[in-house]
Amino acid sequence: MPKSRKRYEYKLNLGKGIDGSLIRKSFYSTKSMSDARKKAEAYRVQYEMEVFVTGSSQVKAVKFSAWALSCLELYKKPYVKANTYSGTYLYPVKLHLIPYFGNMNLNDIRPIHIQQYINEASRKYAPETIKKDCNALKLIFDTAVDNQLCTKSPLTKSIKRPKSETTTVKHAFTQEQYDTAYAFAKEWENGLSLMLLLETGISRSELLGLRWEDLNLEQQSIHINQGLVVYHSVEEDKLVMESNGLKNKFRRRTIPITDQELWKRLCQAPRTVNLGKRTMLTEQIFHSPEGKPYQPNNWENRVYRPFMRALHKAHPEIPMLSPHELRHTRATLWIAQGMDPYMAARLLGHSDLKMLTKIYDHTSTETLRQALVAASEARRTGKKETAL
Repeated sequence: MPKSRKRYEYKLNLGKGIDGSLIRKSFYSTKSMSDARKKAEAYRVQYEMEVFVTGSSQVKAVKFSAWALSCLELYKKPYVKANTYSGTYLYPVKLHLIPYFGNMNLNDIRPIHIQQYINEASRKYAPETIKKDCNALKLIFDTAVDNQLCTKSPLTKSIKRPKSETTTVKHAFTQEQYDTAYAFAKEWENGLSLMLLLETGISRSELLGLRWEDLNLEQQSIHINQGLVVYHSVEEDKLVMESNGLKNKFRRRTIPITDQELWKRLCQAPRTVNLGKRTMLTEQIFHSPEGKPYQPNNWENRVYRPFMRALHKAHPEIPMLSPHELRHTRATLWIAQGMDPYMAARLLGHSDLKMLTKIYDHTSTETLRQALVAASEARRTGKKETAL
């Protein structure tokens, strides 16, 4: 006889009826308990919507947990990227807020409960995490009030939140350090990706998302069309890698490559990998040894950090920067060299000049000194030419 398949059961509590009895429904799956749970949650959303829209339900009061998940499904999931939905909304709601408020009725939650949660959470989490939690709470209660599930939001002006920590000062190479690092990257075995980061100021995710089709041979430029991101999916409870991680439409841009050696190396980089008896064409320009898209942390461990350690060992005066600080370096030097801030913003993919103005706050004294020297030299040269 064929072996019977295991069946998983997930019981969903839908609240209490008018007589006080629990309303339950079971969901089954032959795949996994996670699949049965997904079916149950999908039903919960539909069930709650019928309750909210028609009002014809036996549910005595709406629990925080029920509306919180329904709210995210309705108001956020269709409109934000998967990694944003998981990290910014679903993660704080499922891992922080539901464990604390889940069994409370929406209309029973008062400002004191919110303040108690913030006070307790502040002892465990950073201010930025508390900020995400409060943003999720605001969405949940604003939409609950709109749908007449509670009379008013408990997030009042009296609520106190921890102040955000002072922003960490970003470091950047001076022009001399940049030149040394770029020359070192040229000789480094896996230095092509470092040369491109230093020269263009693209982000780590944009670098790893580059495909061969993004090279424009006629214009000698690269097109930034996608960014590779990895995030933990709370829904699936696993790491997910996606290639649509551009923050905004301005990040989709074309960057000319003016360094002829860099362009030549990009065009001549191998497009295949040998896997034993077979050869595989690669899609990404910068890929894992197996020809697959590089998981960002793996790229840092295999390529970036070894480069930085070797550079610092050969030149101890050069600090070890993060990939984002290389982007910051490129912006800092462009501004110091007199590039129009608007053009720098376009090359970096910023939507406006606000991000660039922050660069002045982090520019090193040495870089400012070099900028002043360059400006003085330009004025002196200009006067001589005028005299001639």
